[in-house]
Amino acid sequence: MEPFPSNICIVDDDADFAEFLAEYLRLRAGSCVTFNSAEELIRSGTIESYDFFVIDLGLPGIDGTDLTALIRGRSTAGILVVSGRLGPDAFNSTLAAGADMFVNKPVRLDQVTHAVSSIWRRFGEPRVRTTSWKISHDFMELTSPAQLRVALSRIESKLIRKLSEDVEASVSRADLARSSGVTGGDDHRNLDAAFFRLRRKIEREAGCPSPFRTVHGIGYQLNEVIEVLPANAGSR
Repeated sequence: MEPFPSNICIVDDDADFAEFLAEYLRLRAGSCVTFNSAEELIRSGTIESYDFFVIDLGLPGIDGTDLTALIRGRSTAGILVVSGRLGPDAFNSTLAAGADMFVNKPVRLDQVTHAVSSIWRRFGEPRVRTTSWKISHDFMELTSPAQLRVALSRIESKLIRKLSEDVEASVSRADLARSSGVTGGDDHRNLDAAFFRLRRKIEREAGCPSPFRTVHGIGYQLNEVIEVLPANAGSR
């Protein structure tokens, strides 16, 4: 029998589908648990305990793309995204966030099993992350885990600094706007535009998802720890 992950987590707001799939995967895996939202999974505090995730893209609240990026920041587990959302944007954003494979719904349970097995066959060995995100002492240069550097503007520097004050907490748009000096109306469109540009810059120059995520209805939050380098170290 082919190798197969032993501890699988399914995150899908379709409770019936999630449970049917869990029962099917339990025929191969030692354990398979389900959550109906990203928030449920996060509150459980168990992300690091799973070696494989099957995630629905269209989750309520924190969606599948942001959840994938959060998981990838904390874990080297396999990630399969299953979704009815078609189009190249969904596919590209999901893979850029760190998923290993994307399959469209409707999908048969045996097809999911084959996809999980295929990913596990390729990536079942632990994928060691040798380093983490780093930022210069003045918060003007961000360095990716792959040692690629991203120069930050003054506003971008202030945004990352504010998020870094508490990696476990989400920061409201109002607080981020005040700390960074981004002006605009109550809808904070200018702030969202600044984060959009920063996210695209990091993806382009560092070749990986940004270390922060959108918290819908609130603001933004780091999904990876960023090490602040001492003044005499530089970005290395």
